[in-house]
Parts: sequence; structure tokens; C-alpha cells
Amino acid sequence: MNALYDMVKEAKDNSLYEVNVVRTFEPKIRKSLHLTQQENREDLEQELRIKVIGYVRNYSLEDVPGLFDLTK
Repeated sequence: MNALYDMVKEAKDNSLYEVNVVRTFEPKIRKSLHLTQQENREDLEQELRIKVIGYVRNYSLEDVPGLFDLTK
């Protein structure tokens, strides 16, 4: 899971790394697309990729809760 954190951190500094994050989620995206109708898959795939990029751009690395924050 550290690899995903590192990729998001790199993507914050360089937008070219956003592609690496999307590629990490490609197998899950493709597997999930089989649950939808054939005619909707291409559009949904694009929307999911846009959502992943949006989450990477908006994710705050400084506001990640620590272990002791979760036990309160």
C-alpha cells in the first residue's frame, strides 16, 4: 500500500504520474465494467478514470489520520 501512497505523492508534483495511479486501478476498473451493460462500458470506463484522477488531485496527504486519531 505504500506504493500507492508514493504514486499519489509523485502525482501531486508531476501530473504525468497520474497515469501510473490510473494504471494501478485498471484491473479493478475492467473487472467492474463486466457488471454493466456492454453499451455503457466505454463511457463508464472514461468516467471512472476521470474520478480516479480527480481523487488523486484533491487528496490531501497532510490530512491523513494517524493510528491514534482513529482510536478516539
